[in-house]
Amino acid sequence: MIFRSMPGRWMVRFLTAVAVVGAVSFHGVAAEPEAGQKAVMTTVEIDRPVLLAGDGKPVYVLVRFKVAEVSPEAGKDRRPVNIALALDRSGSMADQGKIEYLKKAAMAVVERLGPKDRLAVVEYDDQVTVAWPSAPVEAPALIKKVIDDLTPRNMTDLTAGMMEGVAQVRKHLRADAVNRVFLLSDGLANRGVTNPREIRKLVRKAKTQGVPVTTLGLGLEYNEDLMQDIADNSGGNYHYIEGPSQMAGIFQRELSELFQIAARNVDFRFTPGRIVRDFQIFGYTTRNEGGATVVELPDFHTGETRSVVIRLALKEAGAGPLRLGDITFSYEDAEAGHRTHERRELSADVTNNPDTVRHAWNREAMIEAALVETEAGHEASLRLLAAGQWQQAERQLQSMAKGLSARNASLNDIRIAKKIEALRIESGAVAQAGAAPAAAQSMDFMKSSKLRIHRAMRGQRGLYLLQPGAKGHEVLKLQQALKAAGAYNKVMDGAYSADVENAVRSYQKRHKLAPDGIAGPETLNQLGLY
Repeated sequence: MIFRSMPGRWMVRFLTAVAVVGAVSFHGVAAEPEAGQKAVMTTVEIDRPVLLAGDGKPVYVLVRFKVAEVSPEAGKDRRPVNIALALDRSGSMADQGKIEYLKKAAMAVVERLGPKDRLAVVEYDDQVTVAWPSAPVEAPALIKKVIDDLTPRNMTDLTAGMMEGVAQVRKHLRADAVNRVFLLSDGLANRGVTNPREIRKLVRKAKTQGVPVTTLGLGLEYNEDLMQDIADNSGGNYHYIEGPSQMAGIFQRELSELFQIAARNVDFRFTPGRIVRDFQIFGYTTRNEGGATVVELPDFHTGETRSVVIRLALKEAGAGPLRLGDITFSYEDAEAGHRTHERRELSADVTNNPDTVRHAWNREAMIEAALVETEAGHEASLRLLAAGQWQQAERQLQSMAKGLSARNASLNDIRIAKKIEALRIESGAVAQAGAAPAAAQSMDFMKSSKLRIHRAMRGQRGLYLLQPGAKGHEVLKLQQALKAAGAYNKVMDGAYSADVENAVRSYQKRHKLAPDGIAGPETLNQLGLY
């Protein structure tokens, strides 16, 4: 179950952390990119490209991004990195030995870098100190010594520490390097600039200057909404580190992804047509600029998939062609160095013939729309819980599960079925969190659930659904958890192979779960991974 003793749950996670109709395609892509080929494959699909006159239902646009997974060429050097570590050394870092784990994690980063890379180390509490000014990593032993001397002190001026990290990176920006700040905190921004709106302005400016900020929240006391907002607005990533022992693994994972950046300085814009009365873009921070809505997308790394869903409410229209708007997408190819621009016009047809409408449905776009809209409702239920209205939150989750079940009667999709599982699990967890909101289990539930929803609305559902064909860190954690449970003894490679599927099915049978070979919410929850 979600609610278990925290030491036990952290121990499980410590063990697992060791170590189309209506589709408009931007371009095709091969399994291995060839010379001159674009880095990101993008497709655009409309759930109902043919609309029934006068029906008034919203239209959903699904934009998918896929970057080919490319094996590094033998003998070819990776791109250098220019990073700053902004490390929280406030008094709370003394708890649970967090400062010692932080030192180990930071030292592990140093060990991955070399003389062609630049590193700065910024330490902050209510004061900010540049412990190691940005310089090539030519003296790793000295840098480690500086890190090892960190001790906990005082309050938390998070913004000042972060912006000093940005300044250190900006001094040595390189077009051929990956520039990034790693911001770690275990507490609240309680000194200096603390207003989220002002912090948002600062990190958006940092993004325009070419310095994204990846945030790493440690433990249960930090403000996850602020840390997520910083990452979203700066073009970085957000991570929730549940226990100190996970810190080094997540630092290493983030650094590995930096080494594999395929597209950066991404710009995605949607300009609605005149027929659009209103619209909503799910899962991303947006801003208005010159009549267009700009969606804040982080850099893309090799092998990554991501998506954007837009819901359009339309004015009434008669039969005939309909212009819904324009999508533009541009990015800098990290390998080739040039900028790629794409533009597509979104359009649909209006008809008076219901049969024509039914035959034009785009099932995949409808499934993604159902999932993302449910995730948005799920996120709203957590806001109710945070406001103390846990009974209303519980009813909302139960109602969403019932409504999604009805939609899945016709769509019959496993992803929707697994989301229903998640809603049912979390409706029970909400009741327990509402009864004891200050308990560690309740705070952990809120942070974990928010992160799952945040990623799921971007088409990344590995935190609650893994199935054959999946790859990456979440699959590796699944393999490790299955091994710890005595169900898997094959290679730990982060690939959901037939061996992993068989191990999951065996585990499910043993624990009286539906033996479908898919690691959904119930299976992951049983393994301590949900």
